[in-house]
Amino acid sequence: MGIIFGIINIMVAVWFFSSAASVKKQAVMWAIIGGLSFIVFKFLGYSMIGMFQGTLDQSIINDLVDQGYTQSERSTFELSKETFDDQSTAAGIFYEFFPLILALLGVSFIRAKYILGMDYIASLKHKTSLKFVTKKSKELSPDDTGTLSSWWKKIRKS
Repeated sequence: MGIIFGIINIMVAVWFFSSAASVKKQAVMWAIIGGLSFIVFKFLGYSMIGMFQGTLDQSIINDLVDQGYTQSERSTFELSKETFDDQSTAAGIFYEFFPLILALLGVSFIRAKYILGMDYIASLKHKTSLKFVTKKSKELSPDDTGTLSSWWKKIRKS
């Protein structure tokens, strides 16, 4: 998952860069802020999972002690064998994707409020495109918009 998180982190930085460039703000600064905030929100998600799992473990141990559970050499193995079921598989999937979902929601909120200056739902409809100036010429053709796709079309034609 580390490679996937890294790729998504780079995509978030490009997303912040293109959003900031579309509203004429300092694009490089916002790309750095987007990448760093993604990492911070991801670690926050992992911290929340740790606190949540610790609370669940403590409540399970307290219930077992109330039922007369005593610790022995094989108690950990027996307990893990008894508690493994489909719910632990679902919890593993939740624990894997929760930090990613929290990080994406966090950075999209930062993008909406501080870069675009609009509410969250309206910012999801905001379209941005990454524009590169490829060549300064006096005559521009109608399909030369300065976007990455028009640059790619020119390259493929030549």
